[in-house]
Amino acid sequence: MRWFDAQGGHLETKGISPGGEVIDVPLHRHHVKLNIFRVDIGLKYQFGSQWMLEVNVPYETKVQEATIEEIELVSRAERETIVRNRNNHHRNETYTGLTDADIFLGYRTVSLFKESDFLMGRIGTTIPFGKTEEDPWKLGDAGLEHLHIQFGTGTFNPMADLHYSLPLYKGLGVNASVRGKLPFYENSKTYRGSKELTYTAGLNYHFSDWLSLQAGYLGFYQSYAYWAGELDINSGLRFSMASVGASLVTPYNIPLSVALMLPLSQETLYDDTSTLLGGVYEERDAFKFGPLLSLTVLYSF
Repeated sequence: MRWFDAQGGHLETKGISPGGEVIDVPLHRHHVKLNIFRVDIGLKYQFGSQWMLEVNVPYETKVQEATIEEIELVSRAERETIVRNRNNHHRNETYTGLTDADIFLGYRTVSLFKESDFLMGRIGTTIPFGKTEEDPWKLGDAGLEHLHIQFGTGTFNPMADLHYSLPLYKGLGVNASVRGKLPFYENSKTYRGSKELTYTAGLNYHFSDWLSLQAGYLGFYQSYAYWAGELDINSGLRFSMASVGASLVTPYNIPLSVALMLPLSQETLYDDTSTLLGGVYEERDAFKFGPLLSLTVLYSF
């Protein structure tokens, strides 16, 4: 999976002196761009005709680029303090590592409401393989280097999902799914992740035994996360995406799927308009997502 050019940033009035102290500086903005590359390795074991066990282990590369936009007049000395502070918050760096894995127990049934329909339910948990960070708000207030980007939550988070597929007419079918994740405790670094709800609806059309096309809608809700019980203002959002894709069966009976997802809307839960800095509404670090391209290959043995 490749997620292109997520955009974020915020207004800032703080800098770091040569002695490492947090000081006031003219109003400016931190611009941050993030590109994400992700590879998921999944294993599914079928036992019996209806039960299955699934494990998915993701590995991500996150490429971060950060720049400064001067809004008020800045001297050379002030710019140096601004750059020091930006480097504490956002650096031009590439981060790599495992993210939290998933493990599911699934059950499926066919012809539940109509002949050839399909219903699958799964319950499971995340496994905290991903690297987590220390509280970035405390480190930032102290003028110390920190990182808001995390690769995991540091906790086991229960998950459940349902997927339903219904044939409509000849090769045309409709499908829908809903998935939830429920973190319920904080990790050793006082972080408690966001509750998440993902829901989809789509159409698929089978042209032949080897080719099908898909179109769909994805909605996502994320509640606030917390550090030591304090709300993380960079968390909490709603967004939606439209998707188009195709699946084909390659030689040796290996299915291959390609999908493109385009953002439709995004809304952060935190009320950014509540704060004005220098007559400009303050922005937060939450990223606005760009398009996503995914490639999936399946192999049975």
